[in-house]
Parts: sequence; C-alpha cells; structure tokens
Amino acid sequence: MKQSYRVFILIFILIAALSFSGCSQQEDEKEQIAVPLPELGEPAELIAEYYAHYERRIEKVTDGIYVAVGYALANVILIETAEGNVIIDTTESVKAAAEIREDFQDISDAPVRAIIYTHAHPDHVYGSPVFAEDAGDNFAVYAHDSHYDFFSEQILLRDILNIRGIRQFGSELPEEYVIVNGIRREFRFDHGKHTAYVEPTEFFSDELKVNIGGREFVMIHTPGETQDHLMVWLPDEKVLFPGDNYYPAFPNLYTIRGSAPRDVSHWVESLDKMRALEAEYLVPSHAGPVTGSARIEELLTAYRDAIQYVHDSVIRGANKGKTPDDLVAEIELPPHLQAYPELREFYGDISFAIRSIYDRYLGWFDGNATNLNPLHPEERAEKIAELAGGFENLVAEADKAMENGEFQWAAELSDMILAVDPDSEEGRELKVAALMKLGEESYNINSRHYYFTQALELAGQITLSPEVEVEAGAAHAIPIKEIFKAMTASLDPIAAADVETSAEFNITDTGEVYTIIVRRGVAELRYRGYEDADVVVRVAENTWKELAAGVTSPALALASGKLKVDDLRVIALNQFIDLFDRP
Repeated sequence: MKQSYRVFILIFILIAALSFSGCSQQEDEKEQIAVPLPELGEPAELIAEYYAHYERRIEKVTDGIYVAVGYALANVILIETAEGNVIIDTTESVKAAAEIREDFQDISDAPVRAIIYTHAHPDHVYGSPVFAEDAGDNFAVYAHDSHYDFFSEQILLRDILNIRGIRQFGSELPEEYVIVNGIRREFRFDHGKHTAYVEPTEFFSDELKVNIGGREFVMIHTPGETQDHLMVWLPDEKVLFPGDNYYPAFPNLYTIRGSAPRDVSHWVESLDKMRALEAEYLVPSHAGPVTGSARIEELLTAYRDAIQYVHDSVIRGANKGKTPDDLVAEIELPPHLQAYPELREFYGDISFAIRSIYDRYLGWFDGNATNLNPLHPEERAEKIAELAGGFENLVAEADKAMENGEFQWAAELSDMILAVDPDSEEGRELKVAALMKLGEESYNINSRHYYFTQALELAGQITLSPEVEVEAGAAHAIPIKEIFKAMTASLDPIAAADVETSAEFNITDTGEVYTIIVRRGVAELRYRGYEDADVVVRVAENTWKELAAGVTSPALALASGKLKVDDLRVIALNQFIDLFDRP
C-alpha cells in the first residue's frame, strides 16, 4: 500500500489552525535573493512596547489564584482548592507546560483535580499531559459540547491551514524578525510534531456549576473567538476567566491563517454576559490580569462597543450597496475608542474584520455584476502589460512604485509580472522587496509575520517543511467520523474519473459502520453498511486512526490481525486507497 495513503486524513492540525503542512513556493533551482533585515521604525517600537504585556512571570491574582504569563502562547491559570488544584488552559507546548508546572510547585504541590479548556485552540490544550501527570482523585477535564467540532474544517483544510498558520505566527522566521508574537511573546508549537492531549471527560451545553474543594466554579458557554468557547466564573471571589474573548488588543474577528467567519454578534453578547457579572478580577488567557470592577467594566464595555461598532457599520454600509473595499476605506473606530491602547490593532485588524463580517452575511459577491465572473489573474495581467506598452513597462512601473514608497501597488504589480512570466527574477525581487516594506510598516503582528515569511519563502531563504510526525495519542483524539468525512474531499478525481467502487469499514470496538462509495470522481460517505461493497474492512477505532495518521503500517496491522479484509481482498483495498492519493 502506498505511503501516500495517509494524506487523506492526516490529523496533525488538531489546531490549529491552527495545524499545518506545506511546501516552499520557491523552486530549488532558483537562486536565493539577499534580503536585508527589517528596518526598525515606529511600528516596531510600538510592538516592542506592547511586549510588556507578555513578559514571563507568575502573577498572583488573589488568594489561591495565580496566572503564568509569557511562557508560551496562552497563559496557564492555577486555582487552589481543598481537593487539589484546578488548571485553566495549558498552553500549546509540553515543554512550556513543564516549566510552568515546576514554577507552580513553589506555590502548591497539591495534585491536579481538574483541567478546564476555555476552547479547543492548540495553545489551550496541548500542554495538558504535563498537568495530568499530577492528577488526583476524581480527576476531570471540562469542555463545551462543541469542543470537537472545531476539528472538522481543520482536517479538511489541513495543508493550506498549515502554510498560512506558519506564516501568521512567524514560526519559521529568523529570531531577528520577531518582536512579539501576536497576543503572546513566543509561539512554542512544534509544527513538525503533533502529540496527544488530554481529552475532555465532562461536557456541557449552556452552563455548568461544579463545586471543587469548596470553591464554586461556573462554566458558561460564551461563543466568540470560537463557537465552543466558554468562560469560567468564581462567584464567591468575583473572579472572571474570559479565555480569548478578551485580551489587550483589537480582537481577531478574522484570522488570516484561515477560518470560517466568526460570529461577531455572538462575541458581543458573550461580552455582555461578562459585564453583567461585575467581576472584581479579570484573568484572560493572554496577558496579565486586571483588577477592580470599574476598570474591568470600562475595558469590557469599550471592547464590546468596538466590535459592535465595526459590525453595525458593515451592516449599514452593505444596506446602502457599498462594497467591502468601500467599507474598508471608510470605517474606523470613533476617537474615544481609538484612544484605548487595549484596542490597538496589534493582533486583530479592522479591515480584515470588515471583510469577514460582510462575507458572513452576503458571501463573496460584492453586488457589482462585473465581478460575477472576473478574468483570471494571468489573463488580466497580460492585458495590463499590453495596456502598459509591454512587459518591460510593467516592470518599470513596479520599480517606480517602489521608489515612490507605493509598496502595496508595487506588490500588486509584481504579482502581474509573475503571472505573465512566473520565472521573472525581476518580478520575484520586486515582490520580495515590496513585502518586506509592507511588513516593516505593519502594526499588526500577524500581518507583519505573514509579509516577512512569504518574502523569505519567495527569496529562497526559508522552506516550510511538509513533514509532520503524528503520535498515536494525537491520532486517537480525532473523532473517527471526521476522519471518514475528510476522505471524501481527498479523492483524486482524475484517478477516479472512470471508477465505480466501494469500501465498507466496520469499526469493531464501537459497532459503527462507514461506507465510502466512489462514483466517477465523487466519494460519497454513508454512515451505514453497504450490501454491494467491493471491499469490507474490519478494524478497531484507534487502529484505523493510527493507519490514517501513518503511525502504524498497514502491513503490520494486517499481519497482527488488527486490520482484517473479508475474503482476503487486500489488493482491492490497496486499489481503493490509491484513489485517495493527492494529484
């Protein structure tokens, strides 16, 4: 069986995601382009100031409550109880989590009674095995009912999410390019290896109240950054843990690493739920805590008002027939909201939010009939080159744009140059230079990293590795239904163009049955058996997940009896799986 079979359900993006595999845009035979280090200007200086939020430390919030800030992407929160410690969020890194646990030991060496995930993003779940090592009696892991839903689109779009996630977080950038990483100092997620995390044991829908060691915990569903998002409220101490629905930067209402448009109106409603609690302490999962009910009310109100202002401005403009480009050009926060340092666009970007909100309500079409079926970029570029008087004039115009400091226009022209001639060294050099300048000028850390990473890829200075090692435990965490759903999108339509075949998969330890029917370029998934299946497979759930992830070899699974094929139709199974190779 070909090793390429594994691509159809590779599960390494259990994140995030952000998630990720990729390949370099730059062909090996092309020469590298020398790229100077970014110049330090006002954007870099302001970003460096912003870093103070994420200096590494453990901060006491109030009696028995501590937060570890700056060790990795997300904070880890420690709450002491008479039955043991409760941990809220665990970072993305086992190594970082181990450093935090060691420092927490100086505060409390009690066993861990519970872990609470505010949501399923990797920076909140992947450090969990470290804290589970100290598990005490009646150990539980809490999450919202929709915790696993996040992974569906991540599996389907694993490759592109990997590339874009690496660019957004600057994961492959040289150290000199990174000042601070979004809403954290350092991203310690290993894109090349995905390990297991401790899966939730307790789920809830709207609200869950539990008493742990004499402390009352209230978990409330608060969709915002994700649909599975929850906040944690300690009513006796009036301490609120908002997860990622608040941090000191304009919120990431749309993430450029890729995601379905976030429901901004729900985010506002969730913030209103927080405000109603009149918390005395606010402990976000990024940056340090905030103390004082008046200050917390002020910040949460400004935050929700900024989100609603952008949302409502898009709705008003759309109703007047304005396009996303029109709206981006005219919408900005009112002066009193712009005055808040906590609403600077270091992490979220208002223009990205505008486009995402518009798309959520109206889709990609901007209402202009000209844009129903636009020219392909290559055809448009050829016509623009002809209009400019030839290819060389297009290059000259891009050079002129760089000289005039019109870096966005230079980048767009360089794309046209490369569309007309993909091998143009002039076009490549121009795009690298333009992206570097755009990165230098960007106050938004995600955009800054994306510009720099793509520039260095194009220059041949860095390569994004497609190799990802998946551990068995990480494979086990993915719902098997999502694995089979991902198969349908990974069918090779060319190889299957004239093929009609089917395979039935009996999951022996759960009793579930899945059938994939290949019908001339389309793979249909059925959640039941199929009397006319060409191949019938019998396999345990985790064995199939390990096979899908490449953790276990098919030959070994067959030899050991963990994978069985009725009537010994192994060759037919091999032929079926081969249909799912990438084109």
